[in-house]
Parts: sequence; C-alpha cells; structure tokens
Amino acid sequence: VNVTVHGPRDGEPLWFVMGWGNTAEQPAVNWLIDALADAGFRTHAVEIPTNVREFEAEYLDPLAAAVEAGPAARRVLSHSTGGLIAAHAIDAGVLPGRAVHLSPWWGLHPSQRVLFRVLGAIPTSRELVTVSPDRETLGDLAEPGAREAIGLSPSFAREIRRAQSSLPPAGDEAAAVCTLTDGLVGTDAIGDRLPSERIHLYDGGHECFASPGRREVVADAVDALFDGPSALG
Repeated sequence: VNVTVHGPRDGEPLWFVMGWGNTAEQPAVNWLIDALADAGFRTHAVEIPTNVREFEAEYLDPLAAAVEAGPAARRVLSHSTGGLIAAHAIDAGVLPGRAVHLSPWWGLHPSQRVLFRVLGAIPTSRELVTVSPDRETLGDLAEPGAREAIGLSPSFAREIRRAQSSLPPAGDEAAAVCTLTDGLVGTDAIGDRLPSERIHLYDGGHECFASPGRREVVADAVDALFDGPSALG
C-alpha cells in the first residue's frame, strides 16, 4: 500500500483506507482530503492495490505495517473496498474502532454476483475483465471521463468474496454513509451489519465526495468521527 499524508502537522491523526482504484491525486478524493484537513485532521490516506492474490498478505499485512510505522490514531475513515479492509483490520486490532465507512463494499451489488462467482472459478491472477467507472456511477462531480480502465482478476474476485463472507460483526463505534442507488456495492449488506441509526443516507453516486451534496455529507461524517455514530445527521 502507498500512504499519502495531508493536513496540519498538529492535526488529529486519521487513517483513511481508500477504495479500489482511488488515489489521493483524483480531484474528488483530493477535495475530501482537503475537507478533512479543514476539519482538523492530519490524514494518512492509504492507496490499495487493485489486483491481489491474497487478502491478508496484500491488504491487511501491508496496512498493519503502515499503521505500526505511523502515528497512533483514534479514528478511521474508509471507502468502498477500503471499508472491507478496514472492517477486518479493526477486528484484528490493527485500526481503532471509531470508524465511518463511506459506501463500504461489505457485499456484492446484484449486478456483480454472477460475474464474481464465474470469474472467481478461474485459477489465475491475470486481469481478464476491464472495468471503467463512469460519472453517473461515481457521482456527478467526478472528473470528466471518470477513471481509467482497471483490470479485474479472478484471484481478486475470489478474495473479495471470501473477505465478505467472513466479515466480523461491526463494533459499537462503527457507522456508514451510503446511497440506496449505489451501483457498485450491495447496500443490503450495510443494512445487515449496522442498525439504521448508524447509517446515513445521501442522494448521489458511489462516491459521496463526488456527489452534489458532499459538503453536508462529509460534515456529518466528520461529526461522527469526532463524537461517535450518534452524531450522524
């Protein structure tokens, strides 16, 4: 994993585990990190690989090494695939329990289920399928043309399904932010894992930070990071 640090030197340390294909340089992600700095956080944004053979060895272990080498933090932010990684890392004691998960990928979207089952049965880690997220899916404020195409491998599909099937229960200080029209994650899995009072709904795409109401949504997420899930608006 790669870690980008941003925010005031004396800011509150925050670990932010980004989603699949996200980088700190993307305009919408950069806007979010700037908003976190304005809120008083010194954010350690973790960029994850997009093609892995083993969830623990290539996601959890590198994250644990980065956290061990960095500052102690009491709060976690995650997005999408980062939410899946963060959930396991919190359960393992790598990350603290106070967490806000943005559109966490705790379950497959209905459109993904057959693809991931079929793809995952192929014994290779080669990238066989190409995915090109668009603005309609990500959010109206995503960069024009959205993201470059990313390769999807059978090993990644297998490991994501395995990690989702072994998700630990959510802790009392976990909250989620999501949209019910998300086209990339299964929102039913979010509702299965958290009570409704710890789920904040917004209108927009998969990335709340690329959606029109992002200022209000991120402000609510910041409140929950500082004061716990009960602060969700």
